[in-house]
Amino acid sequence: IKYEGNNSTFIWKHPCEDFNTTTQLIVHESQEAIFFMNGQALDLFGPGRHTLETQNIPVLGKALNKATGDKSPFHCEVYFINKTVQMALKWGTDSKVRFIDPLTGVPLEIGACGEMNLKVSDSRKLLLKLVGTMKGIAWEANREGFTKSLTDSFKPLISTAVKTNLASALKQSEIDILEIDERLEELSGALCEKLIPGFEEYGLTIPQFYVTTVVLPENDPNFKKIRELHTISFQKRMVEAETEIRTAKAEAEAEVTAAQRQIELERQTTETEIARREAERELIKAQTEAQA
Repeated sequence: IKYEGNNSTFIWKHPCEDFNTTTQLIVHESQEAIFFMNGQALDLFGPGRHTLETQNIPVLGKALNKATGDKSPFHCEVYFINKTVQMALKWGTDSKVRFIDPLTGVPLEIGACGEMNLKVSDSRKLLLKLVGTMKGIAWEANREGFTKSLTDSFKPLISTAVKTNLASALKQSEIDILEIDERLEELSGALCEKLIPGFEEYGLTIPQFYVTTVVLPENDPNFKKIRELHTISFQKRMVEAETEIRTAKAEAEAEVTAAQRQIELERQTTETEIARREAERELIKAQTEAQA
């Protein structure tokens, strides 16, 4: 018995059931296998070759099967769990989120979407709480004939968590709605923290969570006003910055001029002192010659 599903499947049930004892179970790297016996999850197997004890003996099993109507008295199953990180799984809000712009107090409706990486952290918990007796589970719907997908299961959780925390994350981080593309990494981290507990409850974890797009209401008159106000504010900041630059430049030029004047004054003072000392030496020399 070995894994025969694809790499995008999280849990896959092997079609072989009620197999004989000493059956060989092969578990590949980055996989785990859970052995069920009579409806109970007994053992969790890691990578390697394992011998299963099922109490189904080939010769004796035929006699027991006849006594039980050709049904094995020892029902056994194996589920394989894919432990690799499933990458670039898409998510998105199912409706718009009401957001009050802190600068103008104008209400806006925004949406968000992106991608996430997902990994199984607790195989037994995911199998028992979410998969049950199904053939398995994957991210997308209608995969391998599964009756349920993780997309369908976690779509309400993701949408609710993002819609609940998107606006508050923007406000707490003081992210300008028109400059949001520069802060997507910060926003992604804030939303990921809110999502992780909901996934961990079912044995899953989120290694990375990405907000790739925040949908802005480009045609909303209120949004156009905010954009105009943002432009005016930007122009005002530019004017203030230019004024500060001119002021700093003037102050620097004044300091340079004052320094040059100070240097010139010190030079003149030095020359005057030198001339005075030279005159004193000449005077002393003349007095000495006169006395001689």
